[in-house]
Formats: sequence, structure tokens, C-alpha cells
Amino acid sequence: MPQTKHEEFKNQLVHDVFGRENKGKVPMEKVAMLIWQFRDDPAVVQFMAQFVAKFSGSRQVFDGIEFYLPQIAHMIIHLEADWDEAILERFALVVAQQSQHFALQLTWILEGAIEDYQPETVEGRPNPSYNQLFYQRCITLLSNIERCVVYGSPRSIELQRMYEKGDISRAEYEQMKLEDRLNNAKQITTHGANFKQFIQRVKETTLLPASLKTPTKEKPGASSTGSGEGSTGISSSLPPKEGSHPKFGGDLLYKRQVRTACYKRKNWKIRYFEIEERMLYCYNTREGKLVRAMPLEGATVSETEGGKYPFMFEVENHHYKYVIRATSQEEVLLWMKLLRGESEANALIPHVLSDDDGEEKKEESAFILSNSQKRRYDFFKNERDFVANVCDVAEVLRFHEPKERKHIAPGLVKEVKIPPCGYVPLCKSTDVWSRVESVMADDTRVFNTNERCPMIYYFVAKRGEKIGDRIGPNNPNLDVAEYLNMQFQVPDSEGVGRLEAIGEDDIDHQEGLEITAITAQKSNLDDDENEDEFELTMEDPTDAGKGGVWEEDLKESKFKSSFSLNTGEGNRELQRFMRENLVKLPSKLAIRINRTESRRKTSYLDRNATPLKDTPIAMTPIIEKTIPEAAPSDDDSDAPSLDGRSIVSAGTGSIIFGDKVMAFEHSDGIDKDSLDRAKEIVCGGESWAEKSARMLQAAEAGKKSQDTTVTEIVSMMAKSNDDLRQEVFVMQMIHYFESVFAKSNIPIWLKTYRILSTSKNTGLIEVLVDATSIDGLLKSEKYPKTGGMRAYFEQVYGPPTSKAFLVAQRNFCRSLAGYSLVSYLLGLKDRHNGNIMIDIRGHLIHIDFGFAFGMAPGHEWSFERAPFKLTKDYIDVLGGIGSECFKEFQKLFVDGLKAARANSLTALGLVEIMMYKSNYPCFTGTRYGGGVSLKKFEKRLMLDLPDSKIEKKALKLIKSSIEHQGTKIYDVFQHYSNGYAY
Repeated sequence: MPQTKHEEFKNQLVHDVFGRENKGKVPMEKVAMLIWQFRDDPAVVQFMAQFVAKFSGSRQVFDGIEFYLPQIAHMIIHLEADWDEAILERFALVVAQQSQHFALQLTWILEGAIEDYQPETVEGRPNPSYNQLFYQRCITLLSNIERCVVYGSPRSIELQRMYEKGDISRAEYEQMKLEDRLNNAKQITTHGANFKQFIQRVKETTLLPASLKTPTKEKPGASSTGSGEGSTGISSSLPPKEGSHPKFGGDLLYKRQVRTACYKRKNWKIRYFEIEERMLYCYNTREGKLVRAMPLEGATVSETEGGKYPFMFEVENHHYKYVIRATSQEEVLLWMKLLRGESEANALIPHVLSDDDGEEKKEESAFILSNSQKRRYDFFKNERDFVANVCDVAEVLRFHEPKERKHIAPGLVKEVKIPPCGYVPLCKSTDVWSRVESVMADDTRVFNTNERCPMIYYFVAKRGEKIGDRIGPNNPNLDVAEYLNMQFQVPDSEGVGRLEAIGEDDIDHQEGLEITAITAQKSNLDDDENEDEFELTMEDPTDAGKGGVWEEDLKESKFKSSFSLNTGEGNRELQRFMRENLVKLPSKLAIRINRTESRRKTSYLDRNATPLKDTPIAMTPIIEKTIPEAAPSDDDSDAPSLDGRSIVSAGTGSIIFGDKVMAFEHSDGIDKDSLDRAKEIVCGGESWAEKSARMLQAAEAGKKSQDTTVTEIVSMMAKSNDDLRQEVFVMQMIHYFESVFAKSNIPIWLKTYRILSTSKNTGLIEVLVDATSIDGLLKSEKYPKTGGMRAYFEQVYGPPTSKAFLVAQRNFCRSLAGYSLVSYLLGLKDRHNGNIMIDIRGHLIHIDFGFAFGMAPGHEWSFERAPFKLTKDYIDVLGGIGSECFKEFQKLFVDGLKAARANSLTALGLVEIMMYKSNYPCFTGTRYGGGVSLKKFEKRLMLDLPDSKIEKKALKLIKSSIEHQGTKIYDVFQHYSNGYAY
């Protein structure tokens, strides 16, 4: 982008976020762009981080933070700005205190990045992508997130009580709560002194010989390098450098074993080991190169019994095992004490001293985690272990013969330990909470591929359960953040293990205006319920079905200001933020806020286009219409409710409520008979509503009915040996374009489903129900022998003039237009019939985005040269070229492309951020690296053309895609190489 136009873009960004015309909004897409554009200015970044944190209590703002988490995390990890403080890291810690689910999502991103940048791979080979700065940054932030989760918000209950008593106003309550979180994040990021004190306590304890009460000095002549069984290593304690994290280190002899390998006959090596931030680092020399590193969380530390050599001990985690030799028993004891202290939960904040049996010393009880802190730690660790275990099963199965996998899988699934408060994390913080109770092991599905063994789990889940000892009605519609807040965020009444309270003298007590939240979902409470139900009450936090997490759940009338806003600079949120936080607007933002943009400056792309439009993220619709199983009815009188609250669902499926099985179904005009015919071919004769009802009845057979809970089936796909991070980003872009089309009132249909990367090689994917691949459809015995997909539509939905056929045809048209657009814009390739699905209502759904932004199988030799896939089968379903339905497809494609162009700056910004120092295959290498993918994306948007010429260009794209020869050849190639039907 030329420098002048770049400055115009930044001016418009600032104006759109802080200008007076922006009323009641915190547009996260523009906030993310602002942070990126001003990434070299710490004052601006810090101001933006504090501004967003101020309004993170709004569901709309928090949804935006979570949606753009990949970009935020990518900037935290990769920006090499010279800042005095960890600005974005502290912002992440503040938000993590709002939602433990957010903390988990960020943790999994960091774990993937740690594998990217660690010194060596899990196989023990040198890692060519090793980057010490990024690696250390990830390790530090990961530890700090754990600390944040364990501590929670120290003053949350105290502030809540003050607010309820009327001692503080709503604005003061929100401000003091934010200050508490900021103070917590600040203390956590400067926790290093704890480890220094811990080292000193270890050396002074009576458990150790007197010789270790002071640091041992390095003996003259001791070598820090070399190998051989006769070599010796001397352990020494190093004082930390000023401004650095406290460390402990020394020379030791060692051998290493990889979990999947065997010991190799090697000489013992002397390496310099260092303990820091719950990590054991191994350097070739004291001031030398980092060779490898081991995370110490959950690691076992033990003395070697019957070892060949004296003074041996072992350190082992999930991937590595170190066998280490010291020079004396005293040194063994010293290292084991320090390593054990770092491996335990108590190492989070602060460190705790353990005796030889792993029991905590009574005299150190002041450093033991409190009950609520231990419960939060256990939840956080158990959920991560649960997700790792379900992915490990897929990893174990892929080493078995394909024909054996289906028989082995149920037994392995039964062994997966389900934590007391585990859940399937394919959700947002604002999605409905559902606790996993048990697994339907015998219903597990296994898919055989050449390199992987994806598998589908089915869990029995509960919601609307009683929370602790709280009284009052239960709420089946509590969201994830609310439930976890009520379950874990209440601090102990005693002062054990709490951070210092914030100083109230620094808080501005002037009452401010509340941000007007724009939510995508209606309130879960019935419209006729009393408004007072929204008040916070300590006696019964669930009384209104809310957990005190979100601002808009409080009684709004209680907080509106009685005075009008002064006519200062910027919008009301900006003025409120500056007033309550006693901060000034950075000069680089202030000079840009109210600059009047000329028509020429509105866009460097198109003078008739708006530069950066607001794009609220499209949300999954909530389904409240319920049908008793086997008794369809249009009457709402049977709709279930729990303590007066209607039960909602974000998708189809069945639930058990009391003694009834209730089914949630979409209603779009396709009759039941047509859907029954479709499900015979698409899903084996059983819809997801029917299958989940059957599984529920089997799971709950013989159990006593519980009137206060809702039981449902929750499914997910687990994958191993597959890096899903690029797919996560592509799905985010599809979701963004879905939001663009929805905002522009273009009836394009796209299916956005959840993808969660939990490490570099594992992840979870939302299961698409009531759908099958085109490959599976064509291979079905009931698929028409002649006539293709058009004949299938007529066989299932009826004559071309019937209502069901027209609705299904419309669904097909709108989804075809949507996926044609995103396939073209995002350069999606590998579009064979195994990667395209169709549901029982006629929608097309594309899956598997391993090849995107022009990256294709065969690269420059790829057969897929068409803008998108548009086969004869697709055109026949539309009624042929020239039909009214085909014309509707053309119109949707043209309108969608125009809308994408009008909102292209955010899309380009998202790609630019993720492309920066990226490891994604579509952004790296000689073919796709160096900004090539971004330039091609910009070219596909045709940003050099005015809108007046876009229709002609769009129609030309459609024409060139129709029955493209390359599309045909690729389908044939996939048929003969992988067996996919075409």
C-alpha cells in the first residue's frame, strides 16, 4: 500500500473506532487492525489494550476478542517490538481472568507455537524452526496464564458485595473490577522473585546437609564441556542478572531418552542445566547455545535405584526422560528439591517446598494453594489432559492395521478419564455450558486414511445442574464463562494465597456511561419475566441465570447517567474510558480522530466504497422450537422449561428432560417425508435427532429421572498427526465472509463449524450431522443409477414444482454461491468429492482446507486451474444455464463479490497479520512466502477495478468455471488414486 494511502487508512481506522459517529460500539475487527497498524508504537498499543479490556465485560466485545484471538496471539508471539512492558501479554492475562475458556484457547495456541520454536523436535532431532525469543515468550506467557487461572480475581466477591450494598456505583464496580484484574496481571508478570526466595528456602531448610545451605562454588579446573564416562560435573547456583528472571543452574552429566525411542550407546555428556519459569533448559556451555528444553509441569523427579553410577536421578515428562549424574548426594538432593518444586501445582504462585515423599511441610503452609485455587488449577489441568487423552487415542490407533482399528477403539475410549468438570471446548465463552458426564464408547466411529485415524466421540452431557451449595433455581442456559465463574471464581473467605488488594484511592469515582452492548442472541430469559431478575445477588448468583460475568446482565436502569455527555473529543466510550482510567489519548491517535475524510480518501481501493465497514460476527442461530420425540406438533405448549426458563439449543439433536425425549429440528419448508427419503441416502436412515435420542435412551436406561437437569449428546472429531492451525484460520476467514454477506443482506449460505488446534499435530473438529460427502452420496445404493444429482433431488424432494424441491434447490443454490465465492477468494484447492459434503436439506458444505490461498496439490502442475468448482451436476440441479435458479446463482455471486470488496481491508489485514513470520504452509516457502499469497489474494479481489466493472468480471469467472477441463481431470485423478467417486 502506498505511504499516503496507508496513512489515510490509519486515519480512517482511528476515526471509525473513536470518532463521534461510532456510537455504542467497540468494533473488534478495527481494534485488531489498529494494534497491527501501530505495532511499533507502545503507547498506542497499550492504550488500545486497556481500552478493549475496559469493555471486555460486554458479550459483543468479548465475542470479538475471541474471534480475533488467532491474530492477537500471533502478534503476542511474533512481534519483535522494543517495548519496556509486556503490553499485549498483560492484556491477554486480563481477559483470561474474565473467562477460563479463553485462557484454555490461548494455552492451546501457545502449546502449538512452543512445538514450532523449541530447540528440538519430540523425536530428539534439532528443530530447524527454533527461535529462542519466540520460544521463551510462549513459555513465559503459558506459565503466567496458569497463574492467572489459579488466582482468579482476588477482590471479585468483595467488590460484588460493595456494589450490592450500594457502597459503589455500577461504573465504580466495573472500574474497580478491571483495576483488580490489571493489578493481578501486573503482579503475575513480575512473579520471578518467588523462585529466588524458593531457592534460598531450599538451601536453608534443615532437610539438607549444612554444606548446601550456601551456594557451592565451582571447583577450579572443572570443565563445562566434554564427554566420557570419567567426566564430572559441578553444580553451581547463579545469581540472576539485574532485570532478568531468577534462575538456578549448574553443570551436570546426563543422557536423554525420547519417549518413542530407545537408549543409544552414547558417552555421558556434560551440559549446563538451568531451571527457570517451570522449564529445565539444557545448554552446551554455561553461556552457550540452548540445546533442548523440558517443560516441568507434571514432570516426575526421582532418584535412580540400582544405577550403574552413583548420584544418579531422573526427570521425565510426556516426551522426554533425562538421566542425570551429579557429583555428590547433596547435589542430587538439591536439584531434586528444586525440580519437584517447579513440577507441582504450587509452583504457579508461589513456590512450595516438599519433603522427600512429596508432602508439603507444615511450616511452609503459607505458600500452599488455597482450596479454591487448587480447584481452579485442577480444572485447568484436567481439561487440558482430557483433550490430550482423546487425541492420543487417535494417535495410538493410527499405528494399528486399518482393519483392526474399529475393534480396538471402544476399549481405548473407555479408558479415557473424564474429569469432574470436563467439557467439549468447541465453543465460545458465550455458548451454552454442557458438562461431559460419560462417553458412549461403543458408538465411537473410526475413519481410515493413509496417514491418520480420525475418530468421532459421543459424550453424554448435562446442563442445568446444581452448582455447589448455591440455593435457588438452576439455569440450563448458562454460558461457559458464567458457569465456570460461579463454579470456580469465588475466592476463599480466608486470606490464604491471595494477591494484595488494589488501592481504591487511585480510582476515579465519577459515575460513567455504560457501553451499549449489541448481542447476537436474545436473552435466555422469557420476555415476560420481571426486570429485577437481572440484578446481581450474592445470596443466589444463579437466580437470574447469570454468573456476574457480563455487564449487560445487570439491571441497566440502575446505571444510566443523569447528566449528558460533555462535548469532548471522540465518542462516549472513549471519553468514559479516559475519565475513569485517568489516561490521555496518545498523540498519534488524537491527531487522527476527527479528521474529515474527503471522498477521495474514503478508500485507496475504490472511491465509491466505504473504507472499513463494521462487520458484526455472524452467530449460530438459537433454536427454541421443540418437538416431543415421535410426536411432531406445531403446538408450543410442550416446549420444555426449567424453573421458568425455556431450554435453548444451538443446533439440531435431542435432549432428555425429565422423563421425556425432546427433539430440536430446523423448519425451512421441507416436509417430513422428503427428509425421511433424504436421510435414507445421506445418513443411513437415521437423522441426528433420532440417533441422539436413541443414544440418550440407552445411556439413561435404568437411571432415576432428574427433573432439574437437561441431558444431551455432544460429539466431536479428534485428529492426530495433522496440523489444523491453517484450517482454523481459513475457517475464520469463511466466518468473516459469512458475516460480510449477512450484514449486506445477501442470502448466501455458508456452514461455519468449529475447529480447535490443540497442538502442532492434534486438534478437535465439530461433527457435521445429517450430511455426507458427495463421494458417499454417489456410492450409496439408493442413489439414482442415471440422471445424476438432479435425479437425486427429484427422487428425494419430489417434482421440480413441489415446495420441498424448490426449497432444497434454493438451499443448494445459496450454498453453491457461498462456497464458489470463498473458494475463489481464498484460493481453496483439493476440491474433490471427498472434501465436499451435502446435507439432507440440499446444502453443499466444503471441508478440509489444507490447501488454501493458491496452494494446491502439485503446486504449479496442479490440475485445478478453474476459479472454483462448477460441474455439470451442479448446473443441472439449478435447472441448467439460463434457468431462473442459475440466474439467481449468478446474482448472488456478483453481489457477494461486491460485498467482499467493500469489506476487503479487514480481510487483507487478517491475512497480513497471520502471514507475518508464519509457519502456515500457504504462507511459506519459495512458492507462497514473501507476501506472494497476500498479493494474489488482493488480485483476486480485483481492487484496481471500480464496482461498475465487477459484474462483468464476476460473470466471466462463472463462465470459465463451468465444466472446466481441469476440474474434470482432477476428479478422475482422485478417483484412480484415492477411490473418490465422480
